Amino acid sequence: MRTVIFDIETGPLPESELTAMMPTEWPIGNVKDPDKVKAAVEAKRKAWLEDAALDPLTGRVLAVGMIEDNMFSFIDDNNEAGLLANFWKTISHPSSGIVRIVGFNCNTFDLPFLVRRSWKHNIPIAPGLREGRYWAKEVHDLRESWQLGDRQAAGSLDSIAKHLGVGAKSGSGKDFAALWASDRAKALAYLENDLRLTEKIAQRLGVL
Repeated sequence: MRTVIFDIETGPLPESELTAMMPTEWPIGNVKDPDKVKAAVEAKRKAWLEDAALDPLTGRVLAVGMIEDNMFSFIDDNNEAGLLANFWKTISHPSSGIVRIVGFNCNTFDLPFLVRRSWKHNIPIAPGLREGRYWAKEVHDLRESWQLGDRQAAGSLDSIAKHLGVGAKSGSGKDFAALWASDRAKALAYLENDLRLTEKIAQRLGVL
């Protein structure tokens, strides 16, 4: 069976859309001083905007990176709906639903984000991706493999890669949207590096 290692990168929705969604009131506790109130509100507003890319209600998929047979590729579409449809087509299997897919924290972040954005655009997801309440058996989340059943076990892609001696991240996902807009080549290099780390961790954990 084909195996596709994948990772998504997200960014905030356009500012015009975010403005309409932004809260009109911000909880700031018992702050009374006008200047402190202004500073506290601005800090809350800034944090909300910074987190917008992590929520499918306020963020969108900018790119999906993949490794198959050691080859890196990516799906990039100015139309998010086209990107999503392309990805589901890529991982679909004509007879068994989906191909084998491997990601890091994909059951908690990548796949839910992709599915919810697909619902937004009325894009059908890959058949067989879900089996009742669960992801299909073809889905392998390396974070869950690392946790060994302990949901409290710590470990990011970067920390686990360093622990295993297979490399390190080359940046932060929170900076991806800005990098994607300013330097596409560097953004893709960052995405590929994350995927290579995922591939090496999968090999070390015996998933590949």
